[in-house]
Formats: sequence, C-alpha cells, structure tokens
Amino acid sequence: MAHEKLAEKLGDYFARLGAGKAHKIKRSDVERVLKKLHARRQKLVDDAALKPEQSARLAQKISSADTLIARAEWLLAELSEKAPSDTAPSSPKQD
Repeated sequence: MAHEKLAEKLGDYFARLGAGKAHKIKRSDVERVLKKLHARRQKLVDDAALKPEQSARLAQKISSADTLIARAEWLLAELSEKAPSDTAPSSPKQD
C-alpha cells in the first residue's frame, strides 16, 4: 500500500518535471541519503547490542530505517530506468 502511494508521488513528480515545475532529483543526492541511512541503521544496531533494555524501541527504529532504505533504493532504481518524460512509474515489488 505504501509503495502504491510512493509510485503515485513519483508519477506526479515526473509530470511536474516535464512541465518545468520541479527540479530534477540527482542520483548522487539519493546515493548520499542512502549512505546516511545505512550509517544510521548501523548505529542503531550497535546501540541495541550495547543497551538491551532499549532493544524494543531500537528494533522499531531499525525497522523504520529499513523501510526508508528500501524506498530510497526503489527511488534510485526508478530514476535509473525512467526518463523525465515518463509519467507512469512501474509499481515496486511487494514484500
């Protein structure tokens, strides 16, 4: 369900980009965000190992980080496949 909304937002983005009303998302920007997300996830995993009393809360944060990483990787793949003139992105795989 969340991926359908993400695909819809990406379709809207490509439409705005085609109309000249949006700036192009650069692969390097998405890659930079992915690097930060991976670093943040690793820090959370390390913290969970050091603080077992907070493991439930940290597990939830790790799950959120995993979701964000999956979305960023999907976006990176979509940007690689699609040209700005394409306005209907394919649906991402459901887990």
